[in-house]
Amino acid sequence: MSVRTYVESRKLGFFVAEQILLFGAFVVTALTVARGLGAQADWLRLLVEAACATAALQGGLYLADLYDFKVAYTDAPKAARLLKAIGATTIVCGVGTLMIPGPSAARAVAVAGLGGACTVALALRAALPEVGRMAALRARVFLIGQGSQASMQLQQEIARDGHTEIVGWATIETAGLAARSRARGANVIVVAVDDRRGLNVRELLACRLAGLEVIDGPTFAERALKKIPVDLVKPGDLVFSDGFERPGWLLAGRRLVSLLASLVLFTLAAPILAIVAALIKLDSKGPVFYTQERVGMGGRSFKMLKFRTMKTDAEAAGVKWAQKNDPRVTRIGKWLRRFRIDELPQILNVLKGEMGIVGPRPERPEFVAKLRRQIPYYDLRTLVPPGITGWAQIRYPYAASLEEAREKLQYDLWYVKHLSVRLDLSILFHTAKVVLFGRGAR
Repeated sequence: MSVRTYVESRKLGFFVAEQILLFGAFVVTALTVARGLGAQADWLRLLVEAACATAALQGGLYLADLYDFKVAYTDAPKAARLLKAIGATTIVCGVGTLMIPGPSAARAVAVAGLGGACTVALALRAALPEVGRMAALRARVFLIGQGSQASMQLQQEIARDGHTEIVGWATIETAGLAARSRARGANVIVVAVDDRRGLNVRELLACRLAGLEVIDGPTFAERALKKIPVDLVKPGDLVFSDGFERPGWLLAGRRLVSLLASLVLFTLAAPILAIVAALIKLDSKGPVFYTQERVGMGGRSFKMLKFRTMKTDAEAAGVKWAQKNDPRVTRIGKWLRRFRIDELPQILNVLKGEMGIVGPRPERPEFVAKLRRQIPYYDLRTLVPPGITGWAQIRYPYAASLEEAREKLQYDLWYVKHLSVRLDLSILFHTAKVVLFGRGAR
């Protein structure tokens, strides 16, 4: 079983268990109150209300990032995010309950059911930090290769991750490894050595037979961290690993998703596009739209369309990265960037086939020439069409330096390797949260 599956299956299990408990709490509380009021329960209405309340509560928790266990553990002592999420959900559900016609007793029953579900949500989340200490929710790593360059790089990557814990170390000497790993509570052994010659393969095999997963450093980083650290992998790791497949049916399916999503998005966003165009004209002198040469699939250049968010003389001194609180950005441009509205005109690029809805963000030729020289495997991101949003965009903010571009490339490589229609749909779903809360903008 891979670490990726191991961790995500536990998270999915938590989500489903929480869903069942919230739904059950709503129904039980509502029935109890209905019986106390001497009211006849309307089962159809009750089940629909329970389903809606559960969906709303879990939606609020998701928008508050509380299904990211690292965030949830940090929030637990003060419960600031949790109380805000439940408070907002309660208001929305309460208003919805008042707007639905029906007897006052039915509304009272619904409010009581919501209260029961919220109480269970609070109790369950209060217990989450204790649950999180269980190995079932975390990858507990025994790391082989202490002191090696590969080991130190992997430790740096793991330090940024909230779902992984290093519980023990060993050098290339692995005598009694299975017993030592079990004693530390490890569930996976990660081999991160600069040279595998000298490894005791028999000991590693004994660990496999004892039920421990044995995996190399690059593969573990990819599965657990959802990116491909370019400093850890060698060309052979990419050549002989699974992934990087692009069958015709997959490309056709992704293109269909892009076309449908862009048509729906354009229909919904048409009024916003008109309002934004007017605001840009009122805010500063210059054109509404801004075209910029970008590098697309296969290294081919195209003209990407955006709403103008900078002053017309923004690049009088030459091309440079966008910075946080960039003085070149206009007043309305700051808000367009924060909520990614400036990217909406790229729907036309999608319809023309130059871009997809999902994919690595296209970069400027001036930056590409520099980045491909300094970052390994940079050109691999052009194996697929660039996108309006992407895996790197929902995992990391705008890149404003060479080091940040390197970090984003690691997410882009993971996306290209694991390309699928399901992954594209998941990214679109998560992008809504990024846009709603204006995260990662510069």
